[in-house]
Amino acid sequence: MQLRSVALLTLLCTVALPGCDKVKQCNSLIDTINSHTPKMTAATGKFADIATNPSVVEEYEGVVQGAIDEVKALDLGDEKVSAFAKRYESLLGDAKALGAEMKAATSDPAKFQAVSAKRDEIRKTEEALVSEVNTYCSS
Repeated sequence: MQLRSVALLTLLCTVALPGCDKVKQCNSLIDTINSHTPKMTAATGKFADIATNPSVVEEYEGVVQGAIDEVKALDLGDEKVSAFAKRYESLLGDAKALGAEMKAATSDPAKFQAVSAKRDEIRKTEEALVSEVNTYCSS
């Protein structure tokens, strides 16, 4: 009986209920972002090794590019969810550029400090965007 209820709800969701498409698109965006978080966190954590191992930047840029490609590939018809995805994609582009800036700043403590501040700003922007997505998607 419970399985039929789930099947019926799924059928109604795909055919008749207006909010279901928004929920699916929100879930697609959130799942895509979440799937890259561990890889991006690990790659970012290696920034401390840039001075001795510059290849960590290429690894980081590859991880970020993978996230950009997956967010870009999402098929999002909901105008608001699509706008969130575009903003996140732009934020990822900024994060990717940050890798090269970190590499260039390794020999200059002042530049490195400035790039670190920029990294913190990107994190704050991401947190605010994630909060907006969660608010919209849960309403």
